[in-house]
Amino acid sequence: MRLSLAFVLTLIAVVAASSSESASCGAAQYSSDAIARAANASCSRVKKGTAIGANSYPHVYRNSEKIDLKGLRGPFYEWPILSNGRIYDGGNPGPDRVIITKDCTPAGVLSHQGATNNAFRECALKTTSDSHAPMAEYRLVLAVFLAMMVLAFAA
Repeated sequence: MRLSLAFVLTLIAVVAASSSESASCGAAQYSSDAIARAANASCSRVKKGTAIGANSYPHVYRNSEKIDLKGLRGPFYEWPILSNGRIYDGGNPGPDRVIITKDCTPAGVLSHQGATNNAFRECALKTTSDSHAPMAEYRLVLAVFLAMMVLAFAA
């Protein structure tokens, strides 16, 4: 099996490239790390089948607003994301939520702010490249190594 140079270069780009998504929900700003931590907390509870708080989070998000959640299919679960940076522990959930799928894929960040009748609206997402992050050079080295291994075994 012969691999093309284009395939190898694509492999390098995919492994080396990384992006992160932050969100703005009104005045609240959430980093990609905060979103990931909230999604992980939700995932843990979804997998265990446990819930906390008066509204039993995580609970099913029915998407009655018909928001495009990255083209993903449900069932979806909503979990509070707190503007103070803490992980929701059963207290006041605030207005903002992280949405995940049953298999824990992050699907979006929504807010009750600016919506009527307890509905949700999408928070503004911003995708940024991590090309200047400290780990970028290590990802690139790993990508080149993997590409060389693929070429060596394909020859």
